[in-house]
Amino acid sequence: MKAQLIDAADRNHPRKGSFRSDEFLRMVRRVLRYRGLLTVGIVASVFYAMLHSVSIFGALPVLKVLLEDEGFHGWIARSTAAERLGLDLVRPAADAASRSDDLLVTRNRHVDDACAAAVRPGDTIVPPDGTDTPTWLAEIASAPNPTTVAVHVRPPGQLDLQPVTHDFILADPSPAWRLAGQIARWIPDDNSPRGKMTILACVLAAVVLVVIVANACRFVSEYFVSRAVLLATMSVRRDLYAKILRLPMARFTRNVGDLVTRFVQDVQDVQRGMLTLFGKTIREPIRAAFLLTLALTLDWRVTLTMLLIGPWALLIFWKIGTRVKKANRKLLRGYGVMLDALTDTLSAIPIVKAYTTENVERRRLMHIDHRMFRHQLSIIRLDALLSPMLEILGVLAASGVTVWLGGRVLAGEIDPAKFGTLVLALAMLFDPLRKLADVYTRIQRSAAGAERLCETLDAPDERTQSTGTLQLVPVQSTIEFRGVTFTYPESDRPALNDVNLTVRRGETVALVGRNGSGKTTLVNLLTRFYDPQLGAILFDGVDIREADLRSLRGQFGLVTQDSVVLPIPLADNIAYGRRNGTRETVIAAAQRAYADEFIRDRPLGYDEIPGQGGRTLSGGQRQRIAIARAIYRDAPVLIFDEATSQVDTESEQKIQAALTEFARGRTTFLIAHRLSTISFATRIVVLDAGRVIDTGPHADLLTRCPLYRVLCETQLVH
Repeated sequence: MKAQLIDAADRNHPRKGSFRSDEFLRMVRRVLRYRGLLTVGIVASVFYAMLHSVSIFGALPVLKVLLEDEGFHGWIARSTAAERLGLDLVRPAADAASRSDDLLVTRNRHVDDACAAAVRPGDTIVPPDGTDTPTWLAEIASAPNPTTVAVHVRPPGQLDLQPVTHDFILADPSPAWRLAGQIARWIPDDNSPRGKMTILACVLAAVVLVVIVANACRFVSEYFVSRAVLLATMSVRRDLYAKILRLPMARFTRNVGDLVTRFVQDVQDVQRGMLTLFGKTIREPIRAAFLLTLALTLDWRVTLTMLLIGPWALLIFWKIGTRVKKANRKLLRGYGVMLDALTDTLSAIPIVKAYTTENVERRRLMHIDHRMFRHQLSIIRLDALLSPMLEILGVLAASGVTVWLGGRVLAGEIDPAKFGTLVLALAMLFDPLRKLADVYTRIQRSAAGAERLCETLDAPDERTQSTGTLQLVPVQSTIEFRGVTFTYPESDRPALNDVNLTVRRGETVALVGRNGSGKTTLVNLLTRFYDPQLGAILFDGVDIREADLRSLRGQFGLVTQDSVVLPIPLADNIAYGRRNGTRETVIAAAQRAYADEFIRDRPLGYDEIPGQGGRTLSGGQRQRIAIARAIYRDAPVLIFDEATSQVDTESEQKIQAALTEFARGRTTFLIAHRLSTISFATRIVVLDAGRVIDTGPHADLLTRCPLYRVLCETQLVH
């Protein structure tokens, strides 16, 4: 079966539509695993939104104190009385058509009773003889239930006529106005300038207290939501890392930078999207809902008129968000390409410097960077366009509403304090909308990252592709390659072609041949880094595809061409992959590999960390660490892949001594550059163009195999 490759470039044709939710919802479900943290955060968001709206509503009593003669207590009494009467009452503008104690009716909330026809908008309410308006309103506001009140009504413009009396049954005041009345009892009722300052200070102190509590709730909300999202992000990285480590080797033959980009940039984009979704996307709509409720309470007609801009705002979100998602998908692919190019250049830095091609590499990277710049600029342009467009819509709507409200203030239909509070509430309503302006684009970018992450998480890996369950025991008789043919992905020429080879237990087999002859491929198939398209590899007659993958790889000790030393203590490097040993067994393995002598000379000995890629060690020292690792593993089969290249003579001699001693009685596959390394092999296999052209001892091959003779004459097995 041909290994499947996963690559960001496979999605050159993005799916149509503004939003593909499947992958994004999978990320959402990961966050929902932490429901406890989210619940605390969301409840705190609700309290924050509610208290924030209360603080905005606090502007109304402040304006009442500053702008109107009736004062704070008079406003509460009038508003409570009006609610109990089922009428909207305002102080009329001072003119010849009304008296200072009259109250103008702007709305009658009664529908199907006698009071509905008794009072019409534009009528005035006259207080009883001998009672001033504030006192009468205060009596109505505090009257017990049930109470019937006589209301004297005069039609508009009829100052000389006696008012008509109608009986109104008082309704219960709402909890909000009942609470306002209780609060008013604690504040001195004094309309003098000094008294108004005292009331103003009390109201502002209450507003400040509410703001402090509201922002404490906001802190709790953001902290707990962020904690849940970060834990979910950690689980994504954990699963992604586990998946990457289990991907087939074919995935690592090209564009490894794309995997790194997914692990870093895509996860970061998803994290930002989740923080936005469970942060702004929940908090700001709740805040907008409370502000909208406040605005509707103050004047529902004006508020609903403002909402007419909603469909236009949604259209803008949809259009821009779709383009952002496409641009971000291209940008993420660009990150992978850039990372690959940078890694290649830095790994080849000696060649770059020696051949003075710094400018060539700089131009190559700048060309890639310029492509990324265009994608980034596209996203920035779309993000920068969204907020101004929404702000223009908001300003146009707010301007029209302000003119409308101003006309109603001048006509006496609404008092200045209510006008100011309504304008403030509507203005503040645009604040959550403004903050939501970048939500859709962030979620679209997050969705693009989620698609790429799920593409990797769902990719077939070695566990899903390997169905074998057989637990292997150390090879008892033979390892056989039977008619093995293998072609690398995206190659049209077989790397191995009908290879037949049998290796007996305990035999040391050297694989020789030119570059590209298939030596390394042969041992890579042995460990199932790849599977052949044709033929089979048999352990004691059992197809290795029937074996459990972990059990199979446990049969091998591997020393690769580029000796891998990890940035962990040297003792852990040697014990890598086997945890049941002791420091003594680590030292014993190092001694057999001739590594103990230089490890003890280092300042921290076995506890020293050799740095990234083992850069503080020489090439020979790294290879001896790799041999010590294979000795420590003590696997029944040793694979030694071109491990003696690029080392000094002393290191080569010590490596050969360690190898000779360790390979004795152990099934060993050798791939070497130097003729001296294969001198102790019991059999030599000559490969050319993916085929086994001859096998036998060194002396026999010299006489009958021209290719082997040429390789030996050059003293370098390619």
